[in-house]
Amino acid sequence: MNNYTIKQVPLIQRQGPLTNIYDLIAQSLLPVLLVSSTMLFTGCGGGGGGSSTTAASSSSSSAPTSPSSSAPTPTVPPAPIQAVVANYSVKTNVIPVTGAGKVFGMQANFFDDGFIPPNPISNWGFQNPLIPAVNADGSMDVAWLDYSGTSGPSTTGLSALGAINITHINPDLSTGSTMATGLLSYKLLGFTKDTAGAFYIAYNVDHPFKNAIAGDANNVNGNELHIAKSGTASFTMKTWDTLVFGDMDNTKDQSKGNPGEAGLGVLGFDVVNQKLALYVAHRMAWGDNGTRHQAGYFRYVDPASGNIVAPGNSHPTDTGTGWFYSHNFNQRLLLDNGTAYLLAHGDAYSRQLGFAAITATGYSASDSTVFNQSYLAINGTEGDNVTNTETGQFIKLSNGDFAIVYTTSQGRIARDVQIVIASGVNGTTKSSAWLTSNTGNIQAIMPKLEVSGNNILVSYGLWDSTTRTNKAIAWHFATVDTSLNLISASNPIPGIEFITDLPLIRFSSGPNVGQLAWVSGNGQGSLSVNLIQTP
Repeated sequence: MNNYTIKQVPLIQRQGPLTNIYDLIAQSLLPVLLVSSTMLFTGCGGGGGGSSTTAASSSSSSAPTSPSSSAPTPTVPPAPIQAVVANYSVKTNVIPVTGAGKVFGMQANFFDDGFIPPNPISNWGFQNPLIPAVNADGSMDVAWLDYSGTSGPSTTGLSALGAINITHINPDLSTGSTMATGLLSYKLLGFTKDTAGAFYIAYNVDHPFKNAIAGDANNVNGNELHIAKSGTASFTMKTWDTLVFGDMDNTKDQSKGNPGEAGLGVLGFDVVNQKLALYVAHRMAWGDNGTRHQAGYFRYVDPASGNIVAPGNSHPTDTGTGWFYSHNFNQRLLLDNGTAYLLAHGDAYSRQLGFAAITATGYSASDSTVFNQSYLAINGTEGDNVTNTETGQFIKLSNGDFAIVYTTSQGRIARDVQIVIASGVNGTTKSSAWLTSNTGNIQAIMPKLEVSGNNILVSYGLWDSTTRTNKAIAWHFATVDTSLNLISASNPIPGIEFITDLPLIRFSSGPNVGQLAWVSGNGQGSLSVNLIQTP
């Protein structure tokens, strides 16, 4: 622990005063934020879901790909992407939430040009201000955080506790009714339902050591992470409410807290194993008064009792799934047939976009992964806090492989969209294709994808970064086959909104079976259900 060098690099640059949570990150971590490989591997911990007692190694059945040590890939002009322009359109149903509050809207609450880089090309993910759960009859329940008290940008959480509401949208997606859960939170860190119809919400509240001292580790809004269960959309009579972490003094060794910071939270229900699965960004102190590093955190939760299911790991706090990728800037979770599949956005160890699989058996026995593979080795130095890359979404295909989409400017003139096919058996990349060839200041952002018939539909935005205060995004759709041949693409579609880190929805039942959709806010402060009309 003594042979290391200190690198004085701020976590984030910002114009203007320190007024938000990311400024507090930067302020609290300077001057000791980043360290050389020796310190990162022993201090920040390993990233592979392994169970080794040393942070520099991983006991994953397939070890994580090491970050690239080669010279940066030279930027070369990409070949133009040729595609048939087809007639894609979007049908939007506005669902009023009159009297219940205000839903996050992209124009009002997303664009924060104070960040460098600005929000559309951020290296971090953002907490989802609304999260839908699709029911068997094709209806939806949408949990959303009330933004009534926020008039400006607020992608990193509210500055004061806000109400969480749930709006039930009927199967034809035309109307809805809203109920207050009674829960208050700074962030919405997960929402799901089980097969019996019970509701689960991950949220955060203040811890007993909170103070108002500038730069102090305990000056945190919502340090405690909770998960609550209710049999109805009202949580006034909760079945249980579990403190996951965050009630310690943040200056103490291994004090976990800051849920969702420089990332987000995802909550899902594993039908096969009858367990909740939680995957969330967080921070933890390494040593008393030590640096609070950031990483991912994965846990199974017993839905009957709310108890956290302990992993089979003698060091569960700072290795394995308790410290999943150092500087894990984005989180994705997909539960399928008893396996939890994860995407990680690693800035430190491992410095890569990672694709991993975890089973409940491997988790309980040795806190090990089935596999943990890279689908992009990120250039640069471990802990740079800059990746020039955005995590997109992933889906499982009918043949068992996975399609993953992301954007990056690495080796490109500007940020472009790449789609990857990865093996569902060992996680290795089988094929990939670029879907854009942007030039100048045109940047691809917010990539998503979903199965569309026998093909894959991809959505993404194009944002002109010439002016950092630009609030216009041109939305595009494209269809590729499973060999990643581009079939068709849309002209830009204006006037629609997305939530940055939410996946698309494919209805498997109900009156809209087979349809692709997503839920967003809008300029009226209500909900929008957006149905994609493919050619």
